[in-house]
Amino acid sequence: MTRTDPAGLDVYTFSPLVPTLPSAGPFGLKLEACLRLMDVPYERVLEDDNRKGPKRKSPWIVDGDVKMGDTELILAYLRDKYGATLDDELSPLERARGLVIRRAFEEHFHQVAEYELFVLDAGWEVIYASVKKVVPGLIAPLVGRLIRGNFKKHLFERGIARHTAAEVEAMGKVDLDAFAALLTEGEWLVSDHPTKTDATAFGLLAPCVLGGFETPVCQYARTLAPITAFVERARARFFPELVS
Repeated sequence: MTRTDPAGLDVYTFSPLVPTLPSAGPFGLKLEACLRLMDVPYERVLEDDNRKGPKRKSPWIVDGDVKMGDTELILAYLRDKYGATLDDELSPLERARGLVIRRAFEEHFHQVAEYELFVLDAGWEVIYASVKKVVPGLIAPLVGRLIRGNFKKHLFERGIARHTAAEVEAMGKVDLDAFAALLTEGEWLVSDHPTKTDATAFGLLAPCVLGGFETPVCQYARTLAPITAFVERARARFFPELVS
């Protein structure tokens, strides 16, 4: 979403892996989708070195003198500063449902997705190809080993990488089956219109469906009609300029 104020909000996010998505980062996708739900103008700035962010993760924003990371903190800041609203019309039950679903996506399925991208060779091939596009050729192998090694260590500490590949695959498929079941109730996960929960789900599911990853869980996601239909529906709602 292009802003008119040259001193306005900049959103720093990972470069896209495919032309059908604006960013490779699930939380960058979530943040941009939420900003569009809130009608907050912004400028997307592609930055693949998340160490430059205030929390050393992507995305982050720069709004005048304010530099802030973490999507939830950013959204709270925008509500306070601009009076932008998001999900204010939801009932207490809808809010509770949305929170539980977001936790499932962000705290568990996110680990499965990272395992597929950084531990499995089929996922790492796609990620490493993107690394080589922005890192000089001579040091790309070193940088790639450092990135992959750090993710493997991180995922082991969080717990998911202590399991076998088959066990992680089974966990991811159970998650997807649950998400698909929820999506048989309606077009959106919480209400009759898109909410922050749908933005979160899109951020985690769209790379699986559209990112070109030939990994077990991503392949399985593409076989589930409720999942693929949701991704296309959400992409058309949040990023219509990317729909041909």
